Amino acid sequence: MQTTAKRRLLLALALAGLAGCASPPLPAARSEAAGGNALRILVFRGGTAARLGHNHVLRAADLRVQWPAAGPVLSFRLDALDIDPAALRAGLGPAFSSAVDDEARAGTRGNLLKALDVAAHPEVVVRTLQQVGEGGRRAVEAEITLHGVARKQWFVVEVEGQRARGEVVVRQSDFGIQPFTVLGGLLAVQDALVVQFELVEP
Repeated sequence: MQTTAKRRLLLALALAGLAGCASPPLPAARSEAAGGNALRILVFRGGTAARLGHNHVLRAADLRVQWPAAGPVLSFRLDALDIDPAALRAGLGPAFSSAVDDEARAGTRGNLLKALDVAAHPEVVVRTLQQVGEGGRRAVEAEITLHGVARKQWFVVEVEGQRARGEVVVRQSDFGIQPFTVLGGLLAVQDALVVQFELVEP
């Protein structure tokens, strides 16, 4: 792979977090996204009655990657997220083994759209700013716009040939989002989300 092309691929990888680390390939997600690009979000249950709820996995069904000269831009719409696709849940192990029916998916979607104020802020946009390092692991700085708030974030990506992947932690509160909660905290969503992504150079 050419040095310039590799740099462009590495700079594309941005979906935010306070910390990041390399991750394994995304099971099941790779073939679901156009061009091999994939992004999923793991949402964890919380609250004093957390055992009554579910952990959730969200897939960016309309993930778009552009490649301008300044560095790639990653974007997707929150109202187009796939909620708990069965194939993804099946590959995530016991923590995601509980059954989620269509009614539960609809409820999760409604709660998500409300908590994220999707009507006002429907899209997540990530713009590459810079990268540091050489070889198979790089540090990438990007500007992430979520819920109308733009933040600069650093994270780590792993590169192998034309494929790059990573995993980052995103705290909803850092973007002015109040994590979903009901019944005085009896059931809730944890503030920290795990975002896993994989991109392939076109």
